[in-house]
Amino acid sequence: MPQVELRNNSPKIKEPSHKIPKLQQNGVHEAAPIPSSLLKVQKLSESAALPSRCSLLAAGYDLSSASETEVPARGKALIPTDLSIAIPEGTYDRIAPRSGLTWKHSIDVGASVIDADYRGLVGLITLMLISR
Repeated sequence: MPQVELRNNSPKIKEPSHKIPKLQQNGVHEAAPIPSSLLKVQKLSESAALPSRCSLLAAGYDLSSASETEVPARGKALIPTDLSIAIPEGTYDRIAPRSGLTWKHSIDVGASVIDADYRGLVGLITLMLISR
């Protein structure tokens, strides 16, 4: 847990002393596998990519587009993943944007809940927040 130090009446958070390096930094280039007890994922085409984690402590799995899709300026597009995901009963899946993608490229994700009984194609509603 980070340590807190007070300076000028405002807290400054110190980084933990032991950081776990990202996968690419410690020589491992394989993504952590998805435990079969959590999710069952079916590829619906050859261009589909299975969800993957970019670091050991990633909060979730990254999804990839199955085809090149253009998102118009200040518009939206449905990005196909060509995946079907079986969510465990009593839970739901939430698709959220990566903070770096939103900050650097002004791209956001909308309507991002997948219910446990949905078995169709997973698509990403993608929003371009600025004019290019």
